[in-house]
Amino acid sequence: MKKKELTKEEVVHLSKLASLKLTDAEIEKLKKQLSETLDYVDNLNSINTTDVLPTDNVTGLKNVFFEDGKENTRGLTQDEALKNAKRKKDNYFEVNKILEEF
Repeated sequence: MKKKELTKEEVVHLSKLASLKLTDAEIEKLKKQLSETLDYVDNLNSINTTDVLPTDNVTGLKNVFFEDGKENTRGLTQDEALKNAKRKKDNYFEVNKILEEF
């Protein structure tokens, strides 16, 4: 079911919330794109989820944190972490420079 297209004012309001400065052409393009996106997401309301249990985690992982003050038995020691490093210097990984200084 097609919904009403977003208005120019709604797109301008959203752009202000996102701290974006948009041209009139960008606003018109976004009106259409955002309206299509909302229509697509609105389709989810038509899905029957009566027998679907709420899910907050699909990986099956439990709490991966440990309490403050307790020993972290899951972490690697520095030696274990550096064991297979191709380059290391002073007990750190050594990597190529990726940012240039100005």
